[in-house]
Amino acid sequence: MILEREPATEFEEVGILFIATFIRKLAKQVISEKNGGTTQKTTQKTTQKILELIITNPTISRKELAAQIGITADGIKYHLTTMQKKRLLKRIGPDKGGHWEVIKAE
Repeated sequence: MILEREPATEFEEVGILFIATFIRKLAKQVISEKNGGTTQKTTQKTTQKILELIITNPTISRKELAAQIGITADGIKYHLTTMQKKRLLKRIGPDKGGHWEVIKAE
């Protein structure tokens, strides 16, 4: 992502005071197709890795997934929630003692 900024400064004399006003304009975001594609591919690879690990060990925890894939536990939670919404997998049983069931692999 490339940010383009157009800084603006206004100077004003008021009596014995000198006032400088810095105007912050919103940054324009320029996103290349290459970067967007890379993010999507990374997400797909992470999803695939999670599914493969769950297939080999349905009782795997979020912490174990995070350690094996190399992302945070919150990142794993995000991916698991997204995959559940897409009906790729579902949780059977409680958080402790339950297991994951892969409904459909990508």
